[in-house]
Amino acid sequence: MTKTEKEYIKIMKNKTGQERLKIAMELREFVLKIAEEGIKDQNSNISAKDLKAKLQERIYESNFPF
Repeated sequence: MTKTEKEYIKIMKNKTGQERLKIAMELREFVLKIAEEGIKDQNSNISAKDLKAKLQERIYESNFPF
């Protein structure tokens, strides 16, 4: 484990469960946005419906029917 990782863990341990959950949700949204932008870069004219399907496929490695 690197010094940076150890410091990060130390910082996170000092946060409340609610603060850690908020950070996790923000990171999730950030990762989804990056994935979405990558799909858009590869498919410039993609529809919103197809974008959602490709995003689900990328995340879950499957295309769920929702």
